[in-house]
Amino acid sequence: NTFRYLLGALDGFSEAERVDVAAMPELERYVLALLAKLDATLKQAVDDFDFNTYTRALTDFCNEDLSAFFFDIRKDSLYCDAADDPKRMAYRTVLDTLFHALVRYAAPVLVFTAEEVWGTRFPEGGSVHLLEWPKVDAGWIDTDLSETWETVRWLRSNISGVVEHARRDKRIGSSLEAVPVVQVHNAKEFAAYSKVGKAQFVEMCIVADVQLTDVSALADDPSAHRISGETQVTTHHKCGRCWRHLSDVTSDGVLCSRCDHVVSAMEAAS
Repeated sequence: NTFRYLLGALDGFSEAERVDVAAMPELERYVLALLAKLDATLKQAVDDFDFNTYTRALTDFCNEDLSAFFFDIRKDSLYCDAADDPKRMAYRTVLDTLFHALVRYAAPVLVFTAEEVWGTRFPEGGSVHLLEWPKVDAGWIDTDLSETWETVRWLRSNISGVVEHARRDKRIGSSLEAVPVVQVHNAKEFAAYSKVGKAQFVEMCIVADVQLTDVSALADDPSAHRISGETQVTTHHKCGRCWRHLSDVTSDGVLCSRCDHVVSAMEAAS
């Protein structure tokens, strides 16, 4: 499933679209840091002949870090941003990096699948089994960045639980309608949220808006990893293209300013 997504998302990718790592958003740089850590883990597993660790680390990375996190967050940018939008270009650059690494990592354990995936994207590229280990820069690892984003991921996961409870109760149909109103009981976790910024965190949680409050000063245990709150329903209308509920959408089905700009540019180009 990961390779199928990558093949579709990378259709038409060229070197002209490539973005330098230093110019990428933090989320993309965080995923590259995760890739660099995975690379080190897999190299050590190979040296130790620890094939269980090898396959488990590779599977967990694809399922947890990519499918359930990175791909889920950035699908809005992939499908709705303009082709020359810097964020979308950075995302596709990282997808290309991931593709070249993962297809090589998978080759020894998913022999036929890796060969088929490689040949699908590069029909004249020979055999994947003649390729060397991918070049992954250990310098992509950024401890401070990773610590912030690991904390934010914890918040996202727990806020998703609050939203899911509202969905089960049928108070909302989609997370895009949700406005989680949450109290954060740990100052460090609220600081990570503040560092990432509200706009980016809303995009991460795939909701209409978030309202987070730092209540660590009132908490019995300010070091506890805990949130509390509820989900409200947005009053904003739904964009007819990206389906996000935004303040600049005047009625359901009307395009938001971003989508209107992208569609107008596409019509002008045609």
